[in-house]
Amino acid sequence: MPDRDPSRIPYRRRQPPPAPRRRPAARPPRPDNHDWYAMRRRRRRRRMGRGLLWAVILILLAAATLAVLWPTLHPADDPARTAPQPAAATAAPEDTRPVVAIDPGHGGVDRGSEGPGFGEYEMTWRTANDLADLLEADGRLRPCLTLTETESQDPDSPRIMPSERARRAAEAGAALLLSIHGNSDPVYGASGYECYAIPVGRDHHDESLRFAQLVAAKFGALGQRLRGADGVKYIFYDQDDNKYERDATDTDVYTDPTFGVLEYAGCPAILSEQCFLTNSADVDLLGDEDGCQLAARQYYEAICQWFGLEPAV
Repeated sequence: MPDRDPSRIPYRRRQPPPAPRRRPAARPPRPDNHDWYAMRRRRRRRRMGRGLLWAVILILLAAATLAVLWPTLHPADDPARTAPQPAAATAAPEDTRPVVAIDPGHGGVDRGSEGPGFGEYEMTWRTANDLADLLEADGRLRPCLTLTETESQDPDSPRIMPSERARRAAEAGAALLLSIHGNSDPVYGASGYECYAIPVGRDHHDESLRFAQLVAAKFGALGQRLRGADGVKYIFYDQDDNKYERDATDTDVYTDPTFGVLEYAGCPAILSEQCFLTNSADVDLLGDEDGCQLAARQYYEAICQWFGLEPAV
């Protein structure tokens, strides 16, 4: 082989040696299935342990709070709590007694007629209360006054209209109404007893007339002269507000209004003119304190008779 001229041998740049290859880091050995499930169980136990710890802490906090508040909620030395409580009161039984409405005539600024040393409003109030006492003592009937004492006896109290008195009686459930008044005569000559019933042709006329006849008979038995037909009349107001009367024997029907307390009573009712305050004999018998008690007795017995009862007091 011929020798080469060194000057003609091509130059080769020396190549750097190749860098060594890096081997990937060795992975840790993967646990087998048994070790993996064991690890999950350990994690689960740790979580359950933390949950139980919080539950115990909450229970302890609740117990401590209850211990602090218990004496306040349940004081041991509070007699109102420790003493036995009485049984609940039972509702009062309903009063089913028939109601008798008693209307003391006039009252307040309306003084009525004047008697010897007293006014009509005083006589009617006294008699009404004496009658109410008798009915209460009897116990089978329940009295109801249409006025309070102030409305009757206070001279500054406004007048209570007859229609309002009748309305109060109706609200109380009255089965019977008695309006007590006193009579007067400008010439001082009249005397005796009279009363007014609900007129013919109107509701409750028959029972009103029967009650009026019973009351008149009681006063007649005292020796009082009965004015009109056995002491019972009807009264009316014409279109000019003038009064006119008819005896109870008159069976004609009149359309003019009667006394307001009778017109609006809603039950059998009468208006009684107990005595003439302008007649001394009448006042001595039925107008003074003893006379009011005597009159109340007559009303009471007539009321019992109207209800079909025997007087019990």
